[in-house]
Amino acid sequence: MTGEDFQCFMNHIINFENDLAVVPIFVNAGAAILPALAAGFATFFSLLFKPKELLALCKEKPAIPALICVLGLTVYGIFHFWPTPDTPQTSGRRRGSGPMANSTQAGTVQIDWTRIALERIKSKQRQKALASQSPSLSSQEEALTGNAPTNHSKSDNKEAVIYRGGPSRIGAIGAAPAGKLSLAWDYYPSWVDDDGSIEIEDSAMILSSPIAYGQKVFAASCVLDPPDSYGIVFCVDGLTGETIWSVDQVNGEEIKGFFSSPAVTADGKHLIIGQGLHPDKNCRLICIEVETGKVHWTVLTPLHLESSPAIDKGVVYIGAGAIEDPVTHKPTSHTGYVMAVRISDGKTLWQYDVADPESSPLVKDGVLYIGSGFNGQAIVALRTETDEELSQAGLERTLWKTPAPYPITGAVTMIGDTVFVGGGNGDFVFRAPKPAGIVMALDAKTGKIKWQKDMPDAVLGAVAADKYLICPVAAGKVIALNLETGNEVWATSISGKAPVLAGTAVVDGFIYAVSHDGYMAKLSADSGALIEKIYINSKGSPGEQGLSISSPMVVNGRIYVGSETGGLRSYVGEALQ
Repeated sequence: MTGEDFQCFMNHIINFENDLAVVPIFVNAGAAILPALAAGFATFFSLLFKPKELLALCKEKPAIPALICVLGLTVYGIFHFWPTPDTPQTSGRRRGSGPMANSTQAGTVQIDWTRIALERIKSKQRQKALASQSPSLSSQEEALTGNAPTNHSKSDNKEAVIYRGGPSRIGAIGAAPAGKLSLAWDYYPSWVDDDGSIEIEDSAMILSSPIAYGQKVFAASCVLDPPDSYGIVFCVDGLTGETIWSVDQVNGEEIKGFFSSPAVTADGKHLIIGQGLHPDKNCRLICIEVETGKVHWTVLTPLHLESSPAIDKGVVYIGAGAIEDPVTHKPTSHTGYVMAVRISDGKTLWQYDVADPESSPLVKDGVLYIGSGFNGQAIVALRTETDEELSQAGLERTLWKTPAPYPITGAVTMIGDTVFVGGGNGDFVFRAPKPAGIVMALDAKTGKIKWQKDMPDAVLGAVAADKYLICPVAAGKVIALNLETGNEVWATSISGKAPVLAGTAVVDGFIYAVSHDGYMAKLSADSGALIEKIYINSKGSPGEQGLSISSPMVVNGRIYVGSETGGLRSYVGEALQ
């Protein structure tokens, strides 16, 4: 290859790059000259088998073999000494396992820039579409940011936002979407890697329920990588699905997967969430600053925190569940406890033993209500004062404890002076050979049972108290009960016999319920009639583990719901299409 040939080749490369200036394509410097080098090397090595021709060539043009050797050494140096991002050594997680990057044996990261470009284009298209919407969007946006009145008092955020929104667990702030549902955006958890690249965790499942505060939506993910799990807590813009922040490490350690749903303090300054799945131990209660995504504090427990936090007067309350033998359900270590932590500094104020308290608690008037699961089978009411205050007053921590026929693992729901709970003999993964469930109504002051209703299978998601008590049942149905008597009003199947494990959203005469095979249904709250049903998992990757167990959250005309394979999703009605 002559000098003129090489210059021509480089000019061609330069012109080619200029032609593609509108597309963000990045080419390794060494790779750009490989074709030219290949031609030179081919000529050179072919002459190795022709000594006379090789000798003549070297005498006639000694610069050519020298140039090839120099270029070869240069390329070797580029590949050998080119800096690569450090590979984290703090855990066994396979960084860059998603579609955004491919990990090589040398620990380098090859970034899929095309995917990044497409995601950014998609994001811009969403924002442009939202900006050009009808005036109805403006009113929705004002409501979402707290600048307009809505038909639900919770939208002013004067109280902490907890799992399912508040004590009634209706999973709604503001109005329901108007008309047929349409996907506004989908979001897969992401983080910025050590080399500054964006990593998208497309294999992440959203098991917990999203919540909203103002225009921000918060959720948490879980990636199963046996024997471990990994998670990300993230905050996105509720209108566009754009990332505001995400947290995937605490003190340099990657976070375990999340089942617990987040809660946000009444002032909107702190998000709090429990960490870990059922087999996990040594998990953390995590407090994050909402504005920055910075971890404010963590509290380590020897158990796991599948319970979703309750917040009251600057204190967060949560249950630490027992680690059990999967066959016998007997605890392998501590039986479980409830703890109270001061939000300002993360100081543990007290902890109290309760068998397997994986239920999501409520606090009202200085009393905490929580279910006791396997090996407990009860509903428990605890005073929230410190140990010192109780000692001085001569009071016990337990106000009352009411036995239940089955483990009570569902969230506690409350209206007025009545506490509602659901339970059963199965869990989110395993069905009992002879399934059975229960819904109970109790007097909040005494724990006396007002009524109880046998169900065909476990009631694991939160029961929502509105006109009726709306109960998700693992037998594959949503069942409405009379609030005063517990009598069945109607029952509707969502997707055949596919279990309904997630709590429902109830608003404006509609119910939104999710079946574990990935369908979200819209029902009439009055009759249970099926109005609409959509698939929330990724169509290209249907959920195969039956882990669509995230409860939908309605926020001023939008629905936010997690899925097994479709990430966090936002749906709007026809008025916002």
